[in-house]
Amino acid sequence: MRRFFRQQAIVWTIFLLIEMFAASVQAATLEKLHASYGAISGSMAPIWVAKEARLFEKYGLDLNLVYISGGPRSIMSLLGGSIQFVNHSGMPALEAYQRGADTALIASPMNQLEHSLVVQKNITSTEQLRGKILGMSTAASLTDILLREGLRLNGISEKDVTIIPVGDLAARLSGLQTGRLHGVIIAGIQTLTATKMGFRQLIDFSKLPIEISGSGILVRRAYVNKNPDTTRKFLRGWIEGIYLFKAKPEFSLGVLKKYVAIQDTEVLNTMYGHYRDLLMTKPLPDGRVAKSMFYVLRTNPEIPSGNPEGFAEPRFINELESSGFFEELNRQYAK
Repeated sequence: MRRFFRQQAIVWTIFLLIEMFAASVQAATLEKLHASYGAISGSMAPIWVAKEARLFEKYGLDLNLVYISGGPRSIMSLLGGSIQFVNHSGMPALEAYQRGADTALIASPMNQLEHSLVVQKNITSTEQLRGKILGMSTAASLTDILLREGLRLNGISEKDVTIIPVGDLAARLSGLQTGRLHGVIIAGIQTLTATKMGFRQLIDFSKLPIEISGSGILVRRAYVNKNPDTTRKFLRGWIEGIYLFKAKPEFSLGVLKKYVAIQDTEVLNTMYGHYRDLLMTKPLPDGRVAKSMFYVLRTNPEIPSGNPEGFAEPRFINELESSGFFEELNRQYAK
């Protein structure tokens, strides 16, 4: 009997060694990449899901995924070469493009604004914003640009208020709670969180006449032109993340809970339903949306004019469609 158990132990040891060796060989053959996401928002769910479900590994990539708050910092990392792919709003990268950078939008699953200006409950009209202190994330970020445009469209000059950089969504909500801020611009389901805390949604940016890539994949043309196969691998993993997010609610809710650090079941379920319906499975970047984003940037005289439509690069999504990739995913994830 002892001999039998000893033999079994040897067999299991050999089996484990083989598994460890196979895993090490696979890890050695994966191509290492760095990508960032720019918001603690459900709009980032596809890249989180793809990472947690090891979809990038499925397509041969070892992806280091990091959070970089604020568009300007993300684009600096992209231009500096420390990040190869950025999942963020297209606005900061478009500004860099207009200034001569080789940034491009290669995928965009969401072209709708999801921001709100949330204020203290005693503020009931935009006229009452005059003289108030409003918070956004960082200077020249999407929240900064949108806040100023939203005020303008509602008849309030940015000179009538004080706009200060506060940080991420949690920091902005904290500023409201302490009373240091009279209003903040936030995104997505955080509006529900804020209203449950007793604050008021004053401006719903989704109702404004603006189209913006709210969760695009941003790159440098120099990189993707040199590494087209790697780019397609990344997009395959990320796009399958969209399909998986929509098809597997239980798994996706667990991922959302991990990344947004929210325990409220109602908020998580509402967030999931919102983005499940909003995210497009075929994220083709649109030159029309680039023009709309440039229209918002137009108020900054330092940004050169030009053709913003060239910022959108549909080549890779079109190639994936021609290869039958979307048909394959539609079959795989069909209900």
